[in-house]
Amino acid sequence: MPRTQDSPIGLHGLVIMVTRPAHQAAAFSAMLERAGATVVQCPALRITAPADTTALEDAVNRLDDFDILMFNSPNAADYGIGFIHRHRRLPARAQIAAIGVKTAQAIERHGYAVHASPPAHFDSEAFLELPLAADVRGKRVAIFRGQNGRMLLGETLRQRGAEVEFVTTYQRCGPSAAQADRIRAALRQGVDAITVTSSEMLVNLVECLDAPARALLDRTTLISGHERISATARQLGLPAPITAADPTDESMLTAVLQWAAAR
Repeated sequence: MPRTQDSPIGLHGLVIMVTRPAHQAAAFSAMLERAGATVVQCPALRITAPADTTALEDAVNRLDDFDILMFNSPNAADYGIGFIHRHRRLPARAQIAAIGVKTAQAIERHGYAVHASPPAHFDSEAFLELPLAADVRGKRVAIFRGQNGRMLLGETLRQRGAEVEFVTTYQRCGPSAAQADRIRAALRQGVDAITVTSSEMLVNLVECLDAPARALLDRTTLISGHERISATARQLGLPAPITAADPTDESMLTAVLQWAAAR
């Protein structure tokens, strides 16, 4: 890749694997490329609509019953609100909450104001520190999320007196056979660092590897978007990753640049 004025020498000549789902990888990949890296997009996670939408349809019919509509990821917002809009708009009386800035932006793109969202850290723990989450006694809360998400948010809100209902808006799947082939091929061809922004992505990545590819992964730098992901890496027997401040594109890029500068 030719070097441009805005391409710092720090990433020039480095190959970075991006494991985000295909529809979420473009912006981050472009940032890395502008910084001088060669990017290999290898999705280790696929996002699809739920196979059974019965529960989602039921929740849509009862939206006016909820006081707080909580979306715990950009995918939850896009798939959930997209489905809701086939039937109706979100009720004006409900407070709308987001797990972080990117989720809030996704909600706003659908035309809604967000009443509560943590300014940093973008996880359940940060959301639970907000005033909206502290005063929930007697309130009905719908949490829109992917299947089998974390239970901490809902359980804590219940302990604080809320009536909580989880609503599955999308499902997460492992890489397709072709995507798994691409991951193994990329490792064989040589990768300097791999960026991972969820524990599930990391588990999927490891599970699709054969023994030679796993050996290559063990010698490749991992850059994760959260301490929970880094803990998962250690549980899988991988070398300790570099942990970004959060999984946003901007923080992940900062972590990659810092790693490159320290090499």
